[in-house]
Amino acid sequence: MSSNQSVTLKKFEPIPVSPSEINVDSNAVDNTPESNPGQSILLTPPSFPDGGREAWAVVTGAWLAVFVSFGFLNAFGGFQAYYKQNQLSHKSESDIAWIGAFQTFCIYFMGSVFGSIFDKFGAGPLIFIGGVGFSLSCMMQSICKEFWEFFLAQGLLQGLCLSALFSPSFASINHWFFKRRGLALGIVTSGSSVGGVIWPIAINRLIGEVGFGWALRTCGFIALALTTVAAFLVKGRLPKRTGSEFFAFSLFRLPAYASFCIAMFFIVLGIFFLLFFLPSYGGANGFDANMIFYSVSVLNAASFFGRILPGMAADSWGRYNMMIITGLISALLVLVSIAARNTASILVVGALYGFTSGNVLSLQGACVPPLLDDPRKIGIGIGQMLSVSAFGALLGPPISGWLIAFNGFESAQIFSGVMLAFGSFMLFVTRSLLPRKDSKWIL
Repeated sequence: MSSNQSVTLKKFEPIPVSPSEINVDSNAVDNTPESNPGQSILLTPPSFPDGGREAWAVVTGAWLAVFVSFGFLNAFGGFQAYYKQNQLSHKSESDIAWIGAFQTFCIYFMGSVFGSIFDKFGAGPLIFIGGVGFSLSCMMQSICKEFWEFFLAQGLLQGLCLSALFSPSFASINHWFFKRRGLALGIVTSGSSVGGVIWPIAINRLIGEVGFGWALRTCGFIALALTTVAAFLVKGRLPKRTGSEFFAFSLFRLPAYASFCIAMFFIVLGIFFLLFFLPSYGGANGFDANMIFYSVSVLNAASFFGRILPGMAADSWGRYNMMIITGLISALLVLVSIAARNTASILVVGALYGFTSGNVLSLQGACVPPLLDDPRKIGIGIGQMLSVSAFGALLGPPISGWLIAFNGFESAQIFSGVMLAFGSFMLFVTRSLLPRKDSKWIL
């Protein structure tokens, strides 16, 4: 530090560590050199266990919460096609897409609220309340008949409860892992992929055997049991944030953090097109009724490997590097899907897209901590990023549905591909704003 650089140091609460954690690896620290005089830095950051019984218990609980939250959301493509053929046959694709879009918006937008609550009070109560609320939303969804009823039960209530499950689970992993953070988050977010495989198949089979109403009620009871277990397993580790401020809007003054939020807005604006509309696109190109639901499962099965394998590679090759690469490939695949006109080719493109897009979504949380000026802001830092992304989630599917209605699928595919490509470019800008930690520029 130069002699003329003025830095204000804040006093941070001591962080309890076990004897095995006393030797802190200087490379295992999330710190961002401060360019603005007067901005605080943390001189003695905590070490990270990167494993152990407690850490992997948190991963297990977070996996269960994500299996229920984003796993159920990933089944919306099947709901979209089912509603169009049944309860909401009089509504357009764009109208129905608003249900899933608003549900996704709630999951992302409320991340700042639930992230701040996690920083201050922990994860357990949030996850338990979210699980109870989600079960209730399934009961309400099971008796819906009209569009506004589905919107309130599935779009609003279910979206809020899924955010209460997802946000603390996502943030807590960053308390326990650093060197293996990509792998840990990859495992946790693979829960959404497994959920995206199991939920559509289970719902499809249950609808055929017991009807739509009891299919949703059964899902609610299963989710309640899983989230109750998750509430006991997921917990934070760093000291709770004790300041009076609920949000941390000052983070947006950090150029790299602001750039990353912009990048995620455009990525989320484009990334949900195939996740929502692959069944409808397949239906327009020869899918039968069963394949409409099963195509969602195929995409999410590939997403499982896309979250874990590139996540492992990201810990060595760089998390930003992997996000940029897989983001660009995802953009290319959406554009390539224009040429897919039969069942086999659509499923192949869907599987490849599931692999690459899964990595983008799983690494977004791992890329936030290096952008922060205080590791105790991990929850709110991730949450505020998700809140910005929420507007992309709200606008993306309805815009795609509107483009499909007026100009066909090709215009929506071009829109999605361009948004993903621009978002990936903004990720590169974000990476360029961070310091090079070594010759390989691993971030």
